[in-house]
Amino acid sequence: MLPFSGLVVLDLSRGYPPAYATMTLADFGAEVIRVDPPPGESRRSDRADDQEEVAAYSTLLRNKKSIIINLRSEEGQSVLYELVKKADVLLEGFRPGVMARLNADYDTLKEINPRLIYCSLSGFGADGPYALRPGHDMNYISLAGVLSLIGPRNGPPYLPSNYIADYAGAALQGLIGILIALAAREKTGKGQFVDISYVDGVISLHAQEAPNYFRTGVVPRRGETMLTGGVPWVNAYKCKDGEYITIAPIETHLYENLCRAIGKEELISKQFTTQEEYEKIKATLTEIFLTKTRDEWFKFFEDKNTCVGPVYYLNETFSDPQILHRKMVEEVDHPRFGKIKQVGIAIKLSETPGRIKSPGTLSGAHTEEILLEAGYSKEEIEKLRKSGTVGFAE
Repeated sequence: MLPFSGLVVLDLSRGYPPAYATMTLADFGAEVIRVDPPPGESRRSDRADDQEEVAAYSTLLRNKKSIIINLRSEEGQSVLYELVKKADVLLEGFRPGVMARLNADYDTLKEINPRLIYCSLSGFGADGPYALRPGHDMNYISLAGVLSLIGPRNGPPYLPSNYIADYAGAALQGLIGILIALAAREKTGKGQFVDISYVDGVISLHAQEAPNYFRTGVVPRRGETMLTGGVPWVNAYKCKDGEYITIAPIETHLYENLCRAIGKEELISKQFTTQEEYEKIKATLTEIFLTKTRDEWFKFFEDKNTCVGPVYYLNETFSDPQILHRKMVEEVDHPRFGKIKQVGIAIKLSETPGRIKSPGTLSGAHTEEILLEAGYSKEEIEKLRKSGTVGFAE
């Protein structure tokens, strides 16, 4: 039995981060029900023609069921209330106030199910002067001070895709919040409201830079700190083939191993000296790394006990022997597309490991099944369909 077997989760998300949190719950056995909007209501869309193929390959849709409900109608809200009665967790990612306008905010739903854990992911949180502002990952990480640390010294900030705010700041913090609330419910018997802000989540990741700033008053800037390219031995270098390799022997003994490996022991005593010496070390390393290809360097350092890593493209990542050994690429059977690949499950449990039971499906693929389980008759379901209250996969 998987750890979350029997846990019922309602996923009202319209974006990636909340869906990532519920995906993890589903991977470990929760029954996750996507409450999707009617066609045309969502402002997000994939441009691919074959939506079934998009859904099948989507990591964020796997292991989930889907029902289409028009939450703008009173009848649709009544259907949601029936699902809430049996739910343990509800997760949504709207701006504050949206769920209240749909008569589905926490204060409303806790009266229906006092044990419900209601998790809301929003850009700036449920309150505060910015609460109603829209935003996306780059806006949140810029406000949170992270973007100021990414990029070259005296150069523009670099955009690191949406990994930091969307996934680390919101999705993972939301998942942690849900798990904490579930643990608390075991003691109190009550659910609660879990308020997750993308910005708060990003700021919480300043576990290293913020304490240094509070202690010294020195503002860290991109390209100047150890982990942002400020020192030559924690950096990325271009190789003979035009590709890049990273080195990060922060600990002295690992730095010494690097210097010995490349035949530059004279650099050992200069690890912590002056900026002038740093420039000389960087120039030396720049010249040396241009003598081999990226993969030759990675192979060369295999037994040198120092910290290096090739800058891979995704096709290389997903064919690397370590990644494959750790099952971070898995194959899933699909009735139409056969064997399809999915990103594997990162959390490895020895006794109750997660598993990918099913690929993603189209919105509304399980509408009838979910309504029957909620106690609706086939006749009632047909009436709901004809009125446009619920929808089915086309």
